[in-house]
Amino acid sequence: MEYFLQHCQVIIENKGGILLSLFLGGLFGSLSHCTGMCGPFVMAQVSGTSKAGEGMFRRLRGAALLPYHAGRITTYSLLGLLAATLSGSLMGTPFERGVIFTFLMLSGVLFLANAIPALKAIFPMPDMGGIAGKMGAAIGKIAAPFMQSHSPVRRYALGMMLGLLPCGLVLAALMAVTATGDPLVAVAGMMFFGLGTVPALFVVGTGTRLALARWPNEVQLIASGMMAVNGVSLMVVAGSVVM
Repeated sequence: MEYFLQHCQVIIENKGGILLSLFLGGLFGSLSHCTGMCGPFVMAQVSGTSKAGEGMFRRLRGAALLPYHAGRITTYSLLGLLAATLSGSLMGTPFERGVIFTFLMLSGVLFLANAIPALKAIFPMPDMGGIAGKMGAAIGKIAAPFMQSHSPVRRYALGMMLGLLPCGLVLAALMAVTATGDPLVAVAGMMFFGLGTVPALFVVGTGTRLALARWPNEVQLIASGMMAVNGVSLMVVAGSVVM
């Protein structure tokens, strides 16, 4: 336990910049990306559990969908753990700097491409549309029976399943934590990223998307700008590795 706490302190001191970038990437990326992709799943769960005459606290608690979000974050963390464990085998070898540079640069490019879609023409990515569509359809079919359930366990399971949906933002976060080669840092990083996505989805769940409905262009511009800043900051860190 003492070793774990000491390691957590070291992570915050040495990797705080990456953790903050991932949290902000999840926070601002979710305003424009997650509300469209994951919003329907959130609204389906809320509409299935909200009842007329419920008090404000009960409605807010239902909209929070904490077990669902905990399930998503669990999946993100496990993916980060796996990725960092695999890359960790290259740490301490002559390839270490190349691995860190490559994955941080890829993460930065992915954040930038999600923030500024026009950049996808400059940084062409493999066409994964068909694979992503089939994978998403398969996961959605399996998850469908869990959608209207009131059970925290089933909502947690739903979150874990939907955490596997193909997503550019999640991939960008995974690239960043893979560069660390430290499984515990990777888990912490994906937890921070997942927590960053919760506020926007909570707003969707409460049905109070006032800012998004009233100032869609302004919200999109701010969110894209902040996500682009995160992308550039990760690329700067990548550059510092090889300098």
